[in-house]
Amino acid sequence: MRIRPARPEDCDAVAALVAELAGLFGVKAGATGEILRAEACGPAPRLGILVAEAADGSLTGYLVHQDHFSTWRGANGIFVIDLYVEPSRRNGRLGLRLLAQAARLGRERGARFMRLDLDAGNEAGLRFYQRHGFRTLDHDRFLVLDEAGLAALSGEE
Repeated sequence: MRIRPARPEDCDAVAALVAELAGLFGVKAGATGEILRAEACGPAPRLGILVAEAADGSLTGYLVHQDHFSTWRGANGIFVIDLYVEPSRRNGRLGLRLLAQAARLGRERGARFMRLDLDAGNEAGLRFYQRHGFRTLDHDRFLVLDEAGLAALSGEE
């Protein structure tokens, strides 16, 4: 199993894996291969994608990340957007290898911490991250303003 940066031609397969992950939580994924290519492989990439590639060339896992800055820490970090490994490939340290590679890439760019959010019902994911040194920040609460609210707040409505 090889961990490598995604190429433009990988983005459709990554989008299919994103759909698998979202489906586990009853959500329909919005990311398509076209969107991922534009965001990760375009002229001004806004995110990075790492993939786990099997010997036959199929993708069995992925990690999407982006740079993050914390004013409270006064430091650059790396934000893990998604980490997913196909169920049949779990327990082989593939998720840890994807995380470790993202950490190395972040450190090369000056990252001093890694952050992620996790679905509230993902107890297996919580145990995985805690085993590898992540801790819960009880003082944080993530909020979202969806597209209609964003348009209204920006004065577009």
